[in-house]
Amino acid sequence: MGKRSGIEDGTDDLRNGMIEVSSVIVGQVEQAVNAWEARDLDGARRVIAGDDDVDDRCATLERLAFDLVLLQAPKAHDLRFIHSGLIVTVALERVGDLAVAIARRVDALEPSPMVPEVEALIRRMEPRAIGALSQAVQAFAREDTEMAIVAQTDAHGVLDLLEEVMAAAARPHGDDGSASWLANSVLLARHLERVANNAAEISGRVRFVANGGDPA
Repeated sequence: MGKRSGIEDGTDDLRNGMIEVSSVIVGQVEQAVNAWEARDLDGARRVIAGDDDVDDRCATLERLAFDLVLLQAPKAHDLRFIHSGLIVTVALERVGDLAVAIARRVDALEPSPMVPEVEALIRRMEPRAIGALSQAVQAFAREDTEMAIVAQTDAHGVLDLLEEVMAAAARPHGDDGSASWLANSVLLARHLERVANNAAEISGRVRFVANGGDPA
């Protein structure tokens, strides 16, 4: 086996770092949604406090990417991967910010009855959105175009669920005091759709990295 080059070690570090930070961010989103559902202020504060770690991890990946370009003179394929890796890192940092945005809404929640139909739709949105994100990052790290297509399809499905949430929230629910909960639910659903949108963006970079095709 030949000796590994600095660019090989560096791109592997970038791949592994993105997988690690995506795992942390997925956990942040899950905790934020759980805190929202349970009106758990302590849980929400933990998510907010954990954002500094996410930012530090993303900054480390960005520095690694810039160092690889400056110090290792990457060729075409590696340059595509590094360039796209920076875009992926920015997308992941945005998802971390979405987790914080969800957590910050917990303090604004007022005691009010939930609407079961909307709650059920949100419970379907969360795993699909974060599943698409996890799969998109794995696809990017492995340069697996087939996995990327599946992740992108799942991500687009979250938009369909958002439309269902909007329609369900707009229907009359009687004078049951649920208006405040519905307004916050729609906002939560929009945040989850943005998580999925970032997953779709990451998935769309895979073909470009693998063979130089236009980002989808």
